[in-house]
Amino acid sequence: MAATWRRRLGRLRTRLRGKPRAQPRRPQDPDPRPSDPDVGQRRLDTFRRILGAMPPGRLLDLGAGHGAFSLIGQELGWDVTAVDARTDRMPPVDGIRWVQADARSFDVSGYDCIALLGLLYHLELADQRDLLKRCAGTPTILDTHHSLRTVVTVDGWEGRFFQEPGETAEERAQVPTASWGNPESFWPTRSSLVRMLHEAGYSTVLALEPPILRDRTFYLCL
Repeated sequence: MAATWRRRLGRLRTRLRGKPRAQPRRPQDPDPRPSDPDVGQRRLDTFRRILGAMPPGRLLDLGAGHGAFSLIGQELGWDVTAVDARTDRMPPVDGIRWVQADARSFDVSGYDCIALLGLLYHLELADQRDLLKRCAGTPTILDTHHSLRTVVTVDGWEGRFFQEPGETAEERAQVPTASWGNPESFWPTRSSLVRMLHEAGYSTVLALEPPILRDRTFYLCL
């Protein structure tokens, strides 16, 4: 089993070093956001490369949102469960279990791979740590933002707070890309994020280089 994973890691390290098609943001941009229209396609392509290097099994797409990553999993032969607190953007495609649930309380056991794509940075620090600890027994594909600088330090974790869109819980519930329930989320610095992953129980953390954006990239966590 260990030898098999070493061979897979070798292939994955090679695949994870692909160059992005779009030019990087200018250095003077202090905190780039995913407004580049090419970013969405690059995220899809990157996920397809990483997941395609794994033998198909049971995939949990946690915080599935629009469902595009779930569809990629299905195309690659995975048995997919897609979970999100909102279901209005989920495509009505047969063969995928579309589940309306809060990612913070969903049972993540029994899967061969977990996808946390665009979810972690919409959670508070305590929920991030709890979710990663529960997922750490399963290979995890993580796509998330991190803070480019230390603005605050919370219980030893460096990063910054991000104000979610919407003045009230009712307003945030209507914003498909906002958090569910919390008005503010935590963005750790990259070093804090990697430390968080290791402390959660992941022994190996592979990062996509160059990143998707200066403050966002993919990680394969084992």
